[in-house]
Amino acid sequence: MRSKHFLFYCLLLFNFLCSYAQIVNKGILQITASTDVYFKNEYTNKSTGTHKSNGNLYLNNNFINNGTTTSASGTTYFKSITNPLVTISGTSKAINFNNLEIDITATNTKGVSVADGFALNIVNSLNLRSGDVRLTGEAQLIQTHVGADANTIGSGKVLIDQQGYASAYKFNYWSSPINNSGVFSLVSGKFDGTDASINPFNPQEMLFSSGSPYNGSPSVVDGSNNVNTALTINTRWIYKYLQSGGWVSLNNNSGLNPGEGYIMKGTNTLLVDQNYTYYGAPNNGEYIVPINSGEESLLGNPYPSALDADQFINDNILLFDTLYFWVDGGSTSHNKTTYLGGYAMRNLSGGTPPSIALSSPGGLGNSSSVAPPSQYVSVAQGFFVSGYANGSIVFNNSQRAFKTESSEDAHFYRADDTEVNTKENKAIGADNQYIRLGYQDPEGFHRQLLLAFLPDTSADIHYNFGYDAIIIDNRADDLFFVIDNDLNNTFAIQGVHNFNKALEFPLGLFISETGSHEIMIDEVDNFENTIYLKDNVLNTTHNLSDSNFQVNLPIGEYLDRYSLVFLPQESLSVSDDKLLSIGVFYDGNKHIVLNNTARVKIESIKIFNVLGQEVLGRNKNLNNKDKLQIPFNQSKGIYIANIKTSNGKLTKKILNY
Repeated sequence: MRSKHFLFYCLLLFNFLCSYAQIVNKGILQITASTDVYFKNEYTNKSTGTHKSNGNLYLNNNFINNGTTTSASGTTYFKSITNPLVTISGTSKAINFNNLEIDITATNTKGVSVADGFALNIVNSLNLRSGDVRLTGEAQLIQTHVGADANTIGSGKVLIDQQGYASAYKFNYWSSPINNSGVFSLVSGKFDGTDASINPFNPQEMLFSSGSPYNGSPSVVDGSNNVNTALTINTRWIYKYLQSGGWVSLNNNSGLNPGEGYIMKGTNTLLVDQNYTYYGAPNNGEYIVPINSGEESLLGNPYPSALDADQFINDNILLFDTLYFWVDGGSTSHNKTTYLGGYAMRNLSGGTPPSIALSSPGGLGNSSSVAPPSQYVSVAQGFFVSGYANGSIVFNNSQRAFKTESSEDAHFYRADDTEVNTKENKAIGADNQYIRLGYQDPEGFHRQLLLAFLPDTSADIHYNFGYDAIIIDNRADDLFFVIDNDLNNTFAIQGVHNFNKALEFPLGLFISETGSHEIMIDEVDNFENTIYLKDNVLNTTHNLSDSNFQVNLPIGEYLDRYSLVFLPQESLSVSDDKLLSIGVFYDGNKHIVLNNTARVKIESIKIFNVLGQEVLGRNKNLNNKDKLQIPFNQSKGIYIANIKTSNGKLTKKILNY
């Protein structure tokens, strides 16, 4: 029966239609504070409608929102003793409540189903008295209050899905968006989601095994795709990471706190990926995870919504500055020596994809199809951080955002052959400029480096906390930035304030095998200048904007050989007249002759072959002579002389014929 409050608003509001079959708002519906309104029938807020609920609204039926909703106080109740299932849907793809209570007590109660791709926004608390909230597909729950979890959990729970690798050999890095009595365990919180599309409120408990051959197994379904026998997870491959103790084995009963990450392999399903359903109380509010300097911690998004990586980093900038995401590159066995994959990374400058093979058995086919991590971390995504100080990492509601994977604004890393992400979220300053420098080794592994010019920051060419990212999985063959002459760390991301053509960015290169090594430009964004690779030994530049550079060097470490520059060699050449007066040549009689009529102070001379190998070096007895003869017994060919003087450096080509 309708209350007097309901009748009052039907009579008062213009363009607000009431009938026994349907309630429709085409204008402004405003429920004032301390007012109770009851809707028995389905309620539609039209595209022209504004729903302002500052009092208490009791809904016995579906809420279709095609317009605008706001709520500054009061509570919205989905309360029914007759309808076992009510829905939230609409073209607006979002709905806003101050407090929300679910109390569905009809026979065969399911609860409230939130439509796919819909944002359920709650300012304060969620009270799950009776009946579940089903977040369908990519629907998400976002709460915005400060402080600890304010929810009340009765017999109701939240259900939300996420997909992992199909393969039984590939690790996903996970984190639970729900808890049961404050902690998460696989046995009580993660369910078989294979038939979630037809049984969204009734997922089956997963099964577990522990023996050889250590493989999981997929669900057994009937002719209508209902799960008859649930999927099996092999507990041999479930781990968390202790900051001081490394990998620790878990089982199906092990408890994890909100924000803790864990890893788990798949089921060998023939589907594109394996769907799982998390079922429990939604994580909400502030969570604290301790970390110490020099330690790594496996964490993850604790919420049933996306996590803003930039906000999360900024909130914890004194403790860490980069998120690392594991991407499997095509592992086909449980043998650790055959694992393929690497870590994508994300900081305040942007993101880079993992160093993985362009093609490998069961691999990704082309690593350029794996996008860098976006600004937003998907539901249930786990990641590593590396601690730079002692303290407590904070997760809180201000870091939550509604961003979906289908829009490619958020990524969950399960980059199989048949499903890869192809777009980096670029919700960044319009004046930012980006260069993605690529390196490919003889095995086809591809490393990408990101150089970002960020005018709205104070980052400079030195190390900048939050803007420069260290590689944690260097390969034997690899390219990296060298920052501040720090040879103990290799960097994949470097962020600086402004671009100018005189800048120079040193690069390091590891070479462990012969074969084709290549440096290239993968992509530029909002950058129009020519990019050069400078050889600091040969004093030459190669135009990377025009063509790739073929590295032709012996096995070794080259920590000061190359730099990224933006001026060609002609612009970089010396102009000092005294330097230019120095002459170097081969005299045809097994000597290098150096003419120094200006008596410039010479500190050293080094001779290199065309492969860049040093074949002669002299740093003594070079001064106060206008002519030097240095024995030279190398074979015929072209050589490069690097001369270091008090006036600067000079490079000369020598012909030995």
